[in-house]
Amino acid sequence: MGLTVALTAAVALVLAAVLCLLGVACTPRWRVEPFTDHITVQSSDTSIRAKSIATPQEGHYRTKETHITVKLTGTLSAQAIVREPIGAPSGHAACLFLHGSGTGRSSEAFGDIANAMASAGITTLVPDKRLDNYSMLNRDYRSSANDYAQSLKVLRQWPGVDAAKTGIYAESEGTWIATVLTSEHPELAFAILTSSPVVSGRQQMAMAATSYLKAACAPDAVIRIIPKLTSLSVGGIGPNYADFDAAHYRSSLTMPLLINYGTQDTAMPIEQGARMLTQAANKAGNRNVTLRYYDANHQMRTQSGTSNGGLPLAAHYTHDLEDWVNAIASGATKSSWETPMIAGNQPHQRFTAPTSTDPGLVTSLGVLASAIAICLLCCLLACLGGLVLLVAGMVRNRRRPANTYRFPLPCRIALIVNAVLAAAATCVFLAYLVTVVQDAITLTDNSAMLARNWHVVVMLCWLEVVAFAWLIAEYLVMRLPRPPYVPAAHLRTQPDADAPGEQTGTAGWGGGHTIVSVFVTLASALSLLLLAFWGLFC
Repeated sequence: MGLTVALTAAVALVLAAVLCLLGVACTPRWRVEPFTDHITVQSSDTSIRAKSIATPQEGHYRTKETHITVKLTGTLSAQAIVREPIGAPSGHAACLFLHGSGTGRSSEAFGDIANAMASAGITTLVPDKRLDNYSMLNRDYRSSANDYAQSLKVLRQWPGVDAAKTGIYAESEGTWIATVLTSEHPELAFAILTSSPVVSGRQQMAMAATSYLKAACAPDAVIRIIPKLTSLSVGGIGPNYADFDAAHYRSSLTMPLLINYGTQDTAMPIEQGARMLTQAANKAGNRNVTLRYYDANHQMRTQSGTSNGGLPLAAHYTHDLEDWVNAIASGATKSSWETPMIAGNQPHQRFTAPTSTDPGLVTSLGVLASAIAICLLCCLLACLGGLVLLVAGMVRNRRRPANTYRFPLPCRIALIVNAVLAAAATCVFLAYLVTVVQDAITLTDNSAMLARNWHVVVMLCWLEVVAFAWLIAEYLVMRLPRPPYVPAAHLRTQPDADAPGEQTGTAGWGGGHTIVSVFVTLASALSLLLLAFWGLFC
């Protein structure tokens, strides 16, 4: 007993050191840093006016709505809604809308914005988003840009529209597609980018996840997991758009540009992104860049920091869009504006979207997912194997009691404890991560619960370390010379003369026992390696 305890303590210390070093090796060399390069707005008034240019105001025209079908490629087509000002002079401006993430039905998106713009003399077109090449894991932004290009072609030919005064409005994920479209159609009259992620999806998600978890008051140890998770390669699993080359397409913003952000939007780099877009436009020779901040969320809606539907648009948002578009259509240049180029609610971006997301020792999400699956599968097989051994032992014991095969009792308990802890620690940690993500997305402050449950997770992990060390110690002790194990039920002080065929046998370790022990050992080892990857031991 004393030897087993000593070996367990020694192995546990070695294991702890190895797992800690592994956790450090798996940690990327980058992290999400606080954002410090803040933008100072020049005025709290978001109004947009150009010198000596009078623009039609919202509500000036009654509007007409027309449902059309836009032919895309081959036999594919998309439904679309055109909203136009009744009685507007010929040769007026027009705007094509590009959807953010989601299904993007024309009947459910941009209705209030598109109709408001039409009432100010701007014809608008909102198409359905094509979904056969768009899913959670696979998205083709170049293909999407080609689809929107077909709608752009229709809009430019719409009666009363001046093709040279036609531009685009894009939100969120749609701004990535918008930059692809501007690279292929530099003749666009203008581009409006609202709630733009600007950087790649992987970089934006690292920043957003950190911001969400901070808002949810998650423990710092959990927040430090973000770089490990977001740096993993997703090849073969998805999403395939995580590393979209946003920087390459930003150089195409050569047309007048209006950038909008909501200061309640914690998912987007509202200051960093604005700087990057402005710098990219300036580098391309475009100085006609206007920036507006609204006290609003990601969808430019007020009264909530979340994405709830049915909320009103930020005050004056549509008025500002219309005034800017009509001024651009009337020839406004970078020196034409009476109002500041940067105005609105004062933004405060908390974290910087990283420009590098190089991984640590583990580079593939597929490797991680496979390890989790193998770990849980080994636990299941060990349980099934244990049941088979139990039944087989009962049958064998009935036939030939002296030849009973079984694990020594301490080893048997160690195997059971390790199998249970491997499955429990892995599943509990994954469940904890799911809870944290849910709280982060819904901006729920469960700080007390998260901190308490984190301590439970850590304690469970260290218990698994001790249990695995105990199992290794039992294996080592079994290798030492020792008297043969004789089941108590088979011990006799003297041979029974009435049972001449019965012998005083010993317990052995059969092939099935070896298989079960391998499954348990592999499950525990994988579980500990996974937990080390997430930094539970350092």
